[in-house]
Amino acid sequence: MSANPLSSKLTKLLSSTLDDPKLRTSLSALSEFYSVNAVNARHNLRGDIERRVTDVNYQFLRELEKVNNQFLELEAEMIIMNSLCQEMQDRLNLANDKTMTLLEQTDALREQSNICLVRQTIMEAFLERFTLSESEITILCSTAMDVNPAFFDALEHLENIHADCNALLITEHQRAGLEIMDSMRTYRSISYDKLYRWMQSECRTMSRPDGLMEVREVAKRAIQALKQDDQYFRSVDHVVGGSQVFMTMFNVAELYLISYLNRPILEELVHVRRNAILRAFIDALTRGGPGGTPRPIELHAHDPLRYIGDMLAWLHQTVASEREFLESLLSSEKKNRDRGKTEIIFPRVSPLRLVESDVSDVEIMNSLLDKNLEGTARPLKSRVEQVLVSQASAITAFKISNLIKFYSSTIDKAIGPEAALSKTLHEISELSMNVFYEAIGKQSADLLRRPDIPGADLGPTMAVKEITSQLKEIMKSFDTSFVQTDEGNQDFAPILSAMVDPLFQMCEIGAANQNAFNRAVFMMNCLHYVQLALVYPFTKKKVDDMEKQIQEYVDIVVSEQTPLSLIPGMDAASISAILSQLDHFLGSVNLDLTSWLSKIVSSRLAKSIITQNVNMFVDAYRSLCKAVEDPKNKYEFPATILVRTADEVEMLLVED
Repeated sequence: MSANPLSSKLTKLLSSTLDDPKLRTSLSALSEFYSVNAVNARHNLRGDIERRVTDVNYQFLRELEKVNNQFLELEAEMIIMNSLCQEMQDRLNLANDKTMTLLEQTDALREQSNICLVRQTIMEAFLERFTLSESEITILCSTAMDVNPAFFDALEHLENIHADCNALLITEHQRAGLEIMDSMRTYRSISYDKLYRWMQSECRTMSRPDGLMEVREVAKRAIQALKQDDQYFRSVDHVVGGSQVFMTMFNVAELYLISYLNRPILEELVHVRRNAILRAFIDALTRGGPGGTPRPIELHAHDPLRYIGDMLAWLHQTVASEREFLESLLSSEKKNRDRGKTEIIFPRVSPLRLVESDVSDVEIMNSLLDKNLEGTARPLKSRVEQVLVSQASAITAFKISNLIKFYSSTIDKAIGPEAALSKTLHEISELSMNVFYEAIGKQSADLLRRPDIPGADLGPTMAVKEITSQLKEIMKSFDTSFVQTDEGNQDFAPILSAMVDPLFQMCEIGAANQNAFNRAVFMMNCLHYVQLALVYPFTKKKVDDMEKQIQEYVDIVVSEQTPLSLIPGMDAASISAILSQLDHFLGSVNLDLTSWLSKIVSSRLAKSIITQNVNMFVDAYRSLCKAVEDPKNKYEFPATILVRTADEVEMLLVED
């Protein structure tokens, strides 16, 4: 059974909700044309809605027709535009064909423009490398511009240009290289002459004698620059040049003036420094320091060692300070300067100079030191000679010689042994040693002319003691002189022989009238006394020689004390009579020997003599025993004659 349609509609209506958006939209649209809720209106609702839909569709078609018409118009416009674009494309193709040659010409011109830019860069780099700027030319050549760091930068640029021209000479640009070198040579001559004049004036300000004034950096650079050209730095023919034609144009006075005014920098520096140092040395001798401190050196002329020592110390200090000054001035250290040059086109050639000096800074400095200090040699030598002439003391002369040798060796290391001051020091050192040897010779001659006679004690005489005391002082001075070589043996041996040999010769002459025993004891005592003073390593050889001499005199003493001739007759009765007193002799022999040898100063030598006497006595007794016991000698009853054996006698003597 089918459902009731009305019931279905009611159910559908009842089940619907007014919150449904679709329903609300439908009702809102319906309200626009359904304004009266009447029966006719409700019956005609469907038809009204369908008419409404039909009207809407017709309205849509009319609007769509308008759109279609607009599209048709747009299509017509596009056809026209396409036609115009095609026409323009045709014209463009025609124009492109016509301008192809122009474009090729434009590309060629653009390429040429790039090449021109590269060439411009090359030319700018070339000009920067091989030409001086106007400001650099002004700095180098204008006398109104002072010498300053900018001057040396410009001068270095000039030197580099001249050196770099060597690269041009091996290319097709030889003419340009030669022209540039010629122009740079002109600028170089002007700039070096300007620098020379400035440095000449600067040298005249370096007259402080202490050598410790601060050297300006610009002066150091000026010296290093002028070193590259000997005519400004060292040559004495800077202006005259040895030209005979030039010399005939001037008289001698004019040539001297030209030479003086144009003397090379080193000569100018030597002239200033030598005069300053000599003046300072004379002031130190006669006037002292500023305000009288330190006091004048010549105030101590009465004390030879201090006087000469003060002069040498002043010179030593001056040598050190002058070397420090010259090292500062001639320092060859070069700062690396980045000039910001373009290094792409031409590789940098090492900056060779026009003139390379073949003399090192050390040789130049030693030569300058020699010349700067040579003025002090003459006043030093004259004063030392005066002191030595007035000195008759050998000790003082020797100490002066050692003092001079010490400073001479030190100064030699600083300025070289061939320097004038070094040679002067060697001369006065030799002179002082000659004075020493003359004093020693005169003293030795006096000793030999009036030799001392040995005293009753046979000990060293007063002359031996005085000479030994003098020798001690000389050895002490030599030991502290710091000038020894080969432990001093070779240096001191002539001095030792000059003093000791005449002394012992005097002792021998003085003891000539003594008997052999007394003469030997006296000489032993003198030798031993002198030997005790020789305690230094450089006297070892002489000590060994004297020890041999002492031993010779010991042998003489021994032989003189125990001769066989002192033994009575060798018959049995005589031997028995003597040997009967053997025990008493053995008990007193040491005492007797001690009394005989009491005049010997050295206990070591006395003990050695006693030991040798005992040995000789035992040997003689042993020989006697052998002779008595020998059947060939026909001694009867040898045992009754020899009361003791040789071993018993030796044992008793050794125990005693």
